[in-house]
Amino acid sequence: MGRVKREASEEPYEDAPRRVRGKARQGGDTSTLLRQHGILAARIRATPWPQSGPASTDAPCDADDSTVLPTLKAYATQSQLPHRTQLIDVAWRPPPTAWSAPTAAVAATPCEPSASVPIMFHAASASVQIALPPYTSMTLPDSASATHPCHMFDAGGHIYDLAWAPQTEAQDGEYLLVACSHHREPSARVADPSCADDGQLQCWEWDPATAHVQCLGRWVCDAGAPLQVAWRPAPPPPGTLGIAAVAWSDGTVHLLEVPLRSEGVQRLVAERVLRVPGTACYSLAWGGDARLAVGCTNGTIAVWDLDVSETPACVAPVHDTTVSALSWQMLPPISMDGEPQPDARPHLLFSVGWDGCEYITDVADMEAPLRHTHSREPRYAATWLPWSGSWAVDLGDHQFGTVSLRTHDMGRHHALGFHHARVLCMAASACHPFLATGSAEGSVKLTSVLAMAKRKTAEEGSRFMHKLFRLARTDSGFVWHQGFYPEGVLPRAATRKNGPPVVIDRWDPQVAVTSVAWSPNAGRALLLASGTALGFVHIAWAEG
Repeated sequence: MGRVKREASEEPYEDAPRRVRGKARQGGDTSTLLRQHGILAARIRATPWPQSGPASTDAPCDADDSTVLPTLKAYATQSQLPHRTQLIDVAWRPPPTAWSAPTAAVAATPCEPSASVPIMFHAASASVQIALPPYTSMTLPDSASATHPCHMFDAGGHIYDLAWAPQTEAQDGEYLLVACSHHREPSARVADPSCADDGQLQCWEWDPATAHVQCLGRWVCDAGAPLQVAWRPAPPPPGTLGIAAVAWSDGTVHLLEVPLRSEGVQRLVAERVLRVPGTACYSLAWGGDARLAVGCTNGTIAVWDLDVSETPACVAPVHDTTVSALSWQMLPPISMDGEPQPDARPHLLFSVGWDGCEYITDVADMEAPLRHTHSREPRYAATWLPWSGSWAVDLGDHQFGTVSLRTHDMGRHHALGFHHARVLCMAASACHPFLATGSAEGSVKLTSVLAMAKRKTAEEGSRFMHKLFRLARTDSGFVWHQGFYPEGVLPRAATRKNGPPVVIDRWDPQVAVTSVAWSPNAGRALLLASGTALGFVHIAWAEG
């Protein structure tokens, strides 16, 4: 009898690991992912910097098209930084629905943060000392490219969250919604007791024609401070910037039509307010333009179909404590016959919490969530990666990586990179495969998800994380650093044995990067905004 090929070893451990073969086990095959789920990619004719005018996209084309496939391959094998000539939209968008969230804006009692003082910092790359007063902006040249300036502005207080507004082609500028505190110091209070603990929403416009950033409006609400913001992924109603879901410190979620601009400080009054009895809403995630998921402080997750009812479609306790981040699996559901259903709504929800757990929950069976892993460290960030068909998550030990959804290693983590402090936020784009992450030590890094996931696309030890900037505090004050060399990830065998390099450092809590956001609009997908606990916001065109 001839030798029989053994499919798998029955031994729990082997002296030599088996060689993994096949593209499916290498990961990062975007064209196969799109083909399996029936998603049509669209090449973006990007708007050149800094020319004004709306960007546009080509007609959707098959992922096997000769004009798209080479670009997908180039991203996985060559690109270490994004480039506007390689932008391709691979997003799946559920069918649009029609519903409104009317909002009234009336004049409010002035709540000016008089206690806030200008941010004083040293720009190391330009060798200049800068004073940035509240609600003002400035522009500095990028040390990597003279044609791509960096924009900075002072929001006046701690940045809770920020998000770019989705737009139609009729709009030229980019609009950034910022949720922040009135004061730079958490213990500061103003003279007016009615505004002592309030925060504010701010809208800032980036004008590509003049490469200038300016504040368009500031709004307050009786609900307290805005902790999380998420734009409805749909064209804005006439006369507004769009509809935003805002989680406030009183535990409610308001659906607000954000005005184009305002004079002075105005008070927003929402006519649609969402609540979960017995708890406070904290994290938000849109699954299309009508399905909204909310994570609560007691571990409960609620899902609304807003075009149907203002009552939650399903509510269930999932975590043991605060749900810090939510993210939908934005792939068309698969029918029993194995066919994608592009007209359905997303139904799988990934969540992380302060209890250190990661859960995947099916809205059709909320009472039986699947727990992937548990650690003793809280988790703060998670997002969907359209180019790799997986979730990105902070791993709790200063590292960040992906949660695999492939059959052979379902639920396993694959490390993408690391910071030298706790990872607090992350953002991904449907137009390029680069993940932006921010940490407590004040740095923002860019990582190519495809180059890190495909094991044979680069030599061992040559996978890079590019540090965009770092805000640090020294004995003489705050310092803004730029122009870093890339940081490499150690080879897989060495990483498993030794772990990431240990760096002992100290940092001020005010330099923490609390939120990062890529622009969701065609041609502007390389525009990255980063907010800090100091109130300092950095906007850059992240291009190689």
